[in-house]
Amino acid sequence: MSIDILPWHRQVLTELLSRRDTLPHALLVYGKQGIGKLEFARALAQSLLCESPQRAIACGTCPACNWFRDGNHPDFRELLPESMSEDDVAVDADAPVDPEVKEKKKSKEIKIEQIREIAAFMTLSTHRAGFRVLLLHPAETLNPAAANALLKTLEEPPPHTVILLVSDRVGRLLATIRSRCQRLLVPSPDEATALQWLDSQGIAESATALAQAGGAPLDAMAFADADYQSDRSAFVRVLSDGNADYIAAAQAFEKSDLVNVLTWLQTWVSDLALSRFTGEIRHHRDQKAAISRIATRLDLPGLFRFESQLRQARRSINHPLNARLLLEQLLISYSQAIR
Repeated sequence: MSIDILPWHRQVLTELLSRRDTLPHALLVYGKQGIGKLEFARALAQSLLCESPQRAIACGTCPACNWFRDGNHPDFRELLPESMSEDDVAVDADAPVDPEVKEKKKSKEIKIEQIREIAAFMTLSTHRAGFRVLLLHPAETLNPAAANALLKTLEEPPPHTVILLVSDRVGRLLATIRSRCQRLLVPSPDEATALQWLDSQGIAESATALAQAGGAPLDAMAFADADYQSDRSAFVRVLSDGNADYIAAAQAFEKSDLVNVLTWLQTWVSDLALSRFTGEIRHHRDQKAAISRIATRLDLPGLFRFESQLRQARRSINHPLNARLLLEQLLISYSQAIR
């Protein structure tokens, strides 16, 4: 049984693995969000560690592939922020809570302690006399101390070692990190390939979900969720109503996922600008009539100022926020831009 590889990755992955003996010691894997960069990096790692590769791709059945699939290959490590880890210990909801052992807030950064903890892994001989692979993601979450600690390994990597850094936002990485890695752009699929794959996954209304995801198939899978679509529809109805009560709307959506709300706002603004200039709609195609109507009368400079405000809000999303106040400010600014 071979491993599952996203169809738009196979050619690039095969070409890369065909020169495994001359691979750079560090690869910066980047590209559009939602196209499967992490899945690509894991498939690359498994193929490098596989002991019986088939046409350079992991076989999926050898001992090394079985260990990799079970998460215990001795020559593979994966580093990510604590907040993204799935290794949480189940807690009995009915058990009494000891105030002495309250769970600390999990870090959203890759910390220097995590880099130090893999020192032995990086310096000892490999267990299977093959490659050693270290995967870090998202690489832009390396805090400055961790990034500087990683530099030494990047400058003097052990033999037969490949370090994979996966990033959505390459510009947020330290220049010293970027300069020591060879960049690898992971391709985005064309619309036909993405829709065929989504249909094979049993995604209903795949074309609508893919449009809302900006052509990113893995994001489209999340966007196809019925609850997500219900919330999105309710929110964009507010945006399409020129007489909406934005204060009440901010109160109604203050407990929603702010990342989703900002995504809806940003893609709505993108559709307004696109409609104004070309008459086309990219994301919210089910709202074409409302977007076209608003686009004919909006204040373009005001819309672009609002778009800058949205980008600033996105950058501060991980900081403590008053959700209702933020939404009130954004929706009032939006109303000014479209009037």
